[in-house]
Amino acid sequence: MSATPLVASAKSGAASLWSSQSSWSQTLSRLTSSRRRQYPKLRISPSRILALRLRSKTDGQKKTYRHAFEFGAKQHADRLPLLLLQAWIARQNIQNEPDLSATIRTITPPEWSDRFHSLASRGWSKEDVDHWIWILSGEDGDVRVQRLISTEAPKPIFLVTFLVRSDETFHRAESLLSLMEYISKHHFHPKSPASNHNITIPSRKMTMTVSQFLILLRRLVNHVQRIWPRSIVTVARFTMDYIQRMPSESGTNSYRHKCEIFNTALQSFKRPAATQPLANREFNWRAQRLLLAMSDNLDKPFVINRASYRAVREVMVGLKKSQTEKAVAMRYAKSWPPYRQDFDGLDAKRTAEDDHSRSVKAGILAKDAGYPDDHYDQALDALGGMGANSPTVQTRSLPPKRWKGEKEDLNLYSHWAMLIRATRNRQEAWKVFNNVASKTGKAPNVQVYAEMFIKLQARQVPETSNALPGDSRESFPIHDANYSEYELARLSPPTVSELYDQMISRGVKPEGHCLHTLLANANSLEEGSRYLRDSGIDDASVDALALFKQPSYQAVREIPLLVFKSYIQLLCRLQPNRRGWQKIFPDELLRIRHAIKLTRVRLRQGTTEGSTFRPAWNIILRALARPHICVINSTPADNDAEALAISLDVLGSLEKTAGIDPDAFLYICRAVQKAAGSRLDSREFQLGGDAEEYPPLFPNAEAVAGRLKSIFSQIGRVVRTTEGGPGSLPAPKFMHSVGPAHLHTYMRTLAFLEDTAAMAGLLRWMLAHREYVNEEAERIEPRGHALVAKTLCAFEVFAGPALAREEHEDLAERLERGAETAGFWRWPTEEELETYVQSDLRFGTQRLRQRILDRLRARSSRQEGREMAAAVSEWCDVYVPRRRRYPSCDV
Repeated sequence: MSATPLVASAKSGAASLWSSQSSWSQTLSRLTSSRRRQYPKLRISPSRILALRLRSKTDGQKKTYRHAFEFGAKQHADRLPLLLLQAWIARQNIQNEPDLSATIRTITPPEWSDRFHSLASRGWSKEDVDHWIWILSGEDGDVRVQRLISTEAPKPIFLVTFLVRSDETFHRAESLLSLMEYISKHHFHPKSPASNHNITIPSRKMTMTVSQFLILLRRLVNHVQRIWPRSIVTVARFTMDYIQRMPSESGTNSYRHKCEIFNTALQSFKRPAATQPLANREFNWRAQRLLLAMSDNLDKPFVINRASYRAVREVMVGLKKSQTEKAVAMRYAKSWPPYRQDFDGLDAKRTAEDDHSRSVKAGILAKDAGYPDDHYDQALDALGGMGANSPTVQTRSLPPKRWKGEKEDLNLYSHWAMLIRATRNRQEAWKVFNNVASKTGKAPNVQVYAEMFIKLQARQVPETSNALPGDSRESFPIHDANYSEYELARLSPPTVSELYDQMISRGVKPEGHCLHTLLANANSLEEGSRYLRDSGIDDASVDALALFKQPSYQAVREIPLLVFKSYIQLLCRLQPNRRGWQKIFPDELLRIRHAIKLTRVRLRQGTTEGSTFRPAWNIILRALARPHICVINSTPADNDAEALAISLDVLGSLEKTAGIDPDAFLYICRAVQKAAGSRLDSREFQLGGDAEEYPPLFPNAEAVAGRLKSIFSQIGRVVRTTEGGPGSLPAPKFMHSVGPAHLHTYMRTLAFLEDTAAMAGLLRWMLAHREYVNEEAERIEPRGHALVAKTLCAFEVFAGPALAREEHEDLAERLERGAETAGFWRWPTEEELETYVQSDLRFGTQRLRQRILDRLRARSSRQEGREMAAAVSEWCDVYVPRRRRYPSCDV
């Protein structure tokens, strides 16, 4: 059949459909052209150009990317991201971009009309494009997501995945949760015809393909691990939902696609959290375990590939020891290698396989599945407690670096480095360092040297610690009583400076983790500068870090971010402590102020690093909260007050950039306690004084209390969820991890701020979220339960005497309701309160309690005085006139 009549009939009605003859010709050309011409492969992705345009806020940024913008404006393809980019640019004020303005003006009104008309064939309209532009115009990522989900109208998948690109920044947990729920509702395969009677399924292709979902999954994991690590479990449920709703008709690639998603998710879920990666490792394991359980319950379980076995093992080496693994660690021999000792007959019956850790067992399963191990797998074995021919110390750790491709042979050094890490002290580490070198005939690389430096610089584990070998990086005692002096000299490791000279003489430069640990633990700023110069960092950038210099952003930016963090850590560590009445030189006092200045330059507001990187700020706040840190040459009270003032100033900078997290809140609370405790030491309070004799412990106490309450309301805010709605997902209750340590410190801080009402409010918060507090206490067992009990003691010691009787009884009744389920949720006894008061030897618990009691006595005395005066006044009003009228009256 000839197409000419159809074309003619369509063309005859062109006046009602097309704005001009030219637009009709262009549309006809577009409709008859090949798919390659309609959707050409461009040298730069339109979505990438769109992302560059979105983050270009200043004229300088727009000038940097002007070539990409002009390239996107010149294209005439029908791809939705390209059309959105051009329409968005056309609506912006681009007078300062003359070349881009000229390019956009070359698109004539008929061409715009033609392109918008062509959208109809794909189910979109000009109004849809306007809506997408409105979404992109949001102030930040959170606003853009809220605009996306504000209407039930489906959006193109490219826009959904674009909003979670890797360079986007989110600050609210609800943004990620609501986005996942929106996608599950609108872009997954329908669950069943009956479940979709209220959902309009559009005719256009709105269901995510496997490749689109995998892109989305990787981006979601990136964001949740940065701001909400616990919700990695929610992402796992989100993934399971997508897999379970995929069609499973025979004769398709459904099973292969499901296996692909399953394995990609297992590997994605190994990504460590941006903050406290080891502490949050259990949530990585929960996410992986959900997928593994889903697979086990299928008639045909998914095939686990080699990379997924490794991903599971990489998570397992970061978990706390199980009860069985603890029992093995307690039986390590004191000599090296640490063979297990038999304590009883049951131990004697155990085989070597019974002592394997979970990570080692997973490695054995991988071998049974047909995946031979290599140097990287052996490195994971070493962390799991199994060396090549002898046991090692099971060590809780993040996985080592894995070399790929042409550098895969370098995994030998990863194995070597992990053998050193899986030792208990520097002597054992030095023995392993030399043994591997003699066996392989190879010289150590920077990765191996880094682990040896860490062992040499490790602190000794306290004698009172209950930690087992491998639980932390602390060094355990060396048992060398049976060695001769010659043997001791032979086995003794070198000093850090000696080993560093050896490393440099072999042509190995400090870089990466090696540079970080050397720099953070340097003995002086000059030594730190030497490490930086030896690493190959530009001299101008190193000079910009020096004291009394005015650093520029460009110079400081040349230093890698983690190296910069290590230098800030060095400055804070070298800030001196008070030395009695001995004055400290100004160049020593200025180190922490210089660290603050450098951090403000590098992590400035409006930059990606500034809005996402928080560790440098927290290092400064932790240093300022140090008990004896010196910031000015003055009395302890004035010094600690100045440290608090600096902390509050730093806190303001952090609020404007990356935002405050529970760690920063903990450090500022400690700084407040320290300042208040020093003020208590410096002043004497008289019994029975007037109200003026009990002023706040520092002048701005009320403002500080208000600021802390505001911060706690943010980090203790419950995440809003849509339980039971279409596409709803179970999610963690809180975005931030507020544990017993934070609660106890905050309760004490409010006591020093003398805010009894806020203390009662905090206790009500704990009672309202008792289940969550219990979970957090279990995570750090047994210390967690003790901290909850201490928090209750702090409340009763400091707030109990000042509370009204009715309020006190109400709180006690609410507290006792949970006593039967958790023994530590009970009102403390008098003996426990006295023990709590006497146990604090640093922050003035006894003096603060005495001040509170004295003030209450004074207030009571004044109240009794007022009552007596009122009675006398009443007596005078009644008795004196009567005496005048009846002189013989005797009272």
